Amino acid sequence: MAASLTIGSGGSAGDFAPSLAIGGLLGGAFGRAAALLFHDPRIQPGAFALVGMGTFYGGIAHVPLSALVLVCELAGNYDLLVPLMLAQGIAFVALRERSLYAAQVPGPLDSPAHRDTLLLGVLQTMHVRDVVRSAKSAVCFLQRTTTEDMLRKVSQAQDQDVFPVLDGQDRVMGLVVANTLRIASAELSSTRWTLATDLMLTPVTLHLDDDLRHAIEAMLSNGLRELPVVDTDNRVIGLLGESDVARVYLKAAVRAEAEEAAAPR
Repeated sequence: MAASLTIGSGGSAGDFAPSLAIGGLLGGAFGRAAALLFHDPRIQPGAFALVGMGTFYGGIAHVPLSALVLVCELAGNYDLLVPLMLAQGIAFVALRERSLYAAQVPGPLDSPAHRDTLLLGVLQTMHVRDVVRSAKSAVCFLQRTTTEDMLRKVSQAQDQDVFPVLDGQDRVMGLVVANTLRIASAELSSTRWTLATDLMLTPVTLHLDDDLRHAIEAMLSNGLRELPVVDTDNRVIGLLGESDVARVYLKAAVRAEAEEAAAPR
């Protein structure tokens, strides 16, 4: 009664220890009543007290696995594992709409602290090959392409931000970023003598088997909005940008929210 009145009135009080105590008292009372009713000396009220302790807190706090392990560790053995699992399952379903903590969210996807982690885990299951854009529309430069020619091609490729620089055998030697190119052209006295090899960055590439989390980490660590995807011979076969990964991320988030909403409460 003291715990109920204190917690229910919004007063400052613990809830973990009182919940264990109340659950233990209820479980022990039930076990004692069963022993007296059936006159069976094999019924041990202490075992019922432990099961009631874990079931009561696990049910109202929505932490069945934690409460199960806690009680088994308190008892020093796992003999009560099966009855605890059965009782915890019943309590979890029966108290699905009630919780000791008003701010507790229904699931991990509803928690801002866990949603991003879960969705990043989804990105780890998807690979670059699933979302890569074909290289047919990609604009690439040769090492001896002048800045003037690069600016003209960049103006025609509005949806591309990073441009691979290729050698004579079409292998990636470096990268030219559109914004860097525009800044450099404004500072140069002549755009005819500066070549792509003078402005290119160290090549950062992806492969088809790379997962999308690795891809986005590579973009962020290098400050690039997209990266070329290459084959085993280091030849460009496509491009992958932040927008492509964001599109997959958003679809995964919407699908996860729909599954969470459709799940039984």
